[in-house]
Amino acid sequence: MIYDAKIIGVETHSDNVFYKMRIINSQTLEYREIRVRYGFLSELHSQLQDLNQDYQLPQFPKKEFLYSLFRENAFIKQSEQMIAEYLSQLIKSPPPLCKPLLEFLREGADAIRQKELSREISSKSELLKLIKPEKVLKKSLFGKTTLCSLQGRQVILHKFYVLRHQSEQLFGHYFDTHLYFTDFTFICKVIHIFFLHQKLNFMDSMFGSTKQPRSCKSQHFAHYFSSQYKQDVVKLHSIEIYEGQNLEEIIKEKRLKKTPFTNIELGNLIQKLLDALVFLHNNECYNNRITATSIIINKDNLKLTGISEPNEKYKEKYLIDGLAFRTEEEYDTIYFPPEKLNQSQQFSKMSDSWQFGVCIVKAALLCTNRELEGIHQPSIVHDLISEIKSQYGDEIANILMLSLKNSVQQRASIKDLHSLASQSAVIPFQKLFLNQNQDPPITFIRLNSLNNDEQLRLTDQLQKSTMISIKINLYDQEVDNKEFDKLMQLLGDFAIIRDIEIILNKTRMANVSSILSSLASIKSLMNLNLDLKGLEIDQNDIIYGIQILKQMTMMKRFTLDCSSMDFINFLRAELDEKTKMIFYYESQLI
Repeated sequence: MIYDAKIIGVETHSDNVFYKMRIINSQTLEYREIRVRYGFLSELHSQLQDLNQDYQLPQFPKKEFLYSLFRENAFIKQSEQMIAEYLSQLIKSPPPLCKPLLEFLREGADAIRQKELSREISSKSELLKLIKPEKVLKKSLFGKTTLCSLQGRQVILHKFYVLRHQSEQLFGHYFDTHLYFTDFTFICKVIHIFFLHQKLNFMDSMFGSTKQPRSCKSQHFAHYFSSQYKQDVVKLHSIEIYEGQNLEEIIKEKRLKKTPFTNIELGNLIQKLLDALVFLHNNECYNNRITATSIIINKDNLKLTGISEPNEKYKEKYLIDGLAFRTEEEYDTIYFPPEKLNQSQQFSKMSDSWQFGVCIVKAALLCTNRELEGIHQPSIVHDLISEIKSQYGDEIANILMLSLKNSVQQRASIKDLHSLASQSAVIPFQKLFLNQNQDPPITFIRLNSLNNDEQLRLTDQLQKSTMISIKINLYDQEVDNKEFDKLMQLLGDFAIIRDIEIILNKTRMANVSSILSSLASIKSLMNLNLDLKGLEIDQNDIIYGIQILKQMTMMKRFTLDCSSMDFINFLRAELDEKTKMIFYYESQLI
């Protein structure tokens, strides 16, 4: 099972108890935190028991039993511990038929988020009591976007026009996508999704008829398509927190003032946009239309908006069929990769690479969509990249060339572009990807000792590889700190070390400060997993360790298992929040 789940706390809302759960994907190291009711977990247990009647599941703690053991003020804490133990046993030894468990771990919803997102707002008067419209930001055949205020903060009211017979399906997909997300570091938070409903007449009310979404006064986009689409159009609404200017607005301002992005600004834009796209891909969210208007920038923060918008397919058809001729959207086709325009086999993951490249070219050259009209021609891409190369250098130019390959087989994926961008100061991009049709493989290396034979074998493997992931298991061994430092120096001389897992559990003679100092040699490290259980960590180790880890600026994820709660607490307080951190105290998730 690729998932792990831990109870990390309890929250009380309106006298209801919710268990706060962290679900970790061991493949991507992404995690989600959701709140679930006791009753939901009890029902999940019952479903698993019904499916596996001949299998002995862990005993689920019954509420009546817990109440009989503990006073009411101790019930919540004790139930948290017992349910945590139940989940731990269930995931370690899942039953043969465990589909409900897998579905829950993969797609389980946060109960509080679900209530917020599904708030019913049935009428326009009810909506206007909640928000105050301030300014229409955009209006088109397919919808309308309005800046509003809600309880002292700015929000965006989205109005999407969709065909009535598809409205429930589109609503469901849009709702489920945004219900899944509980981390809003990289995406704008949608807080409500709803239809405004038609008023029921007296007879409908008497017989309990279902309220229907309100129709649009005009047919909007419907008459642009074939007769089968000439149907009733309804409005689907959502309210999203306003996070700042979009990239298109910033490009226009810089173009007007003739102040291009600096190298550092453009490099930060590339890195942060790739961070956001990797986050979406790690959460299996594809088929997003990434444009300069969907990239929201506020000081040092970058977020994406427009995730899984329900009217996107209508807009795509409108553009690809050439119906946007002589309209404001005419040149939006630059964001479609060649395979989509040619209506050939499509690869949703690779579409994002193309859109990323187009957005960065627009930013680098401060150009309009119309000025990029020929971007689907390789010769035009070559000319654009040459201009960017003269202004921003080889590294940025090369990563854009790799993202704008007409051939899907030659185009680099988002995760590979992210890896290359992270290491740009270490190795030129072209050494890895230019003139290659396939992605470079990641070499997985395992070391079980620090002897000379192992180091010679490692040196040989490093010379044959371009990117590696390494696991060093020194469990219950005597560690020579000088040899460990020598090993880290060897790895530090190599181009790209993506992941390192180091197991020092119960080792002898290992000096924690020396170990952490040696890790500073690995400048390219993105994912670090340290097992220091059983090692003594004193105050000097903690202070020195924090200094070293702060210097590892490329690190995106840090997992630590140790026997010092002081070390864990200091790391939580001191390390950059942008680094994903997972802490275990003697193998118990904290």
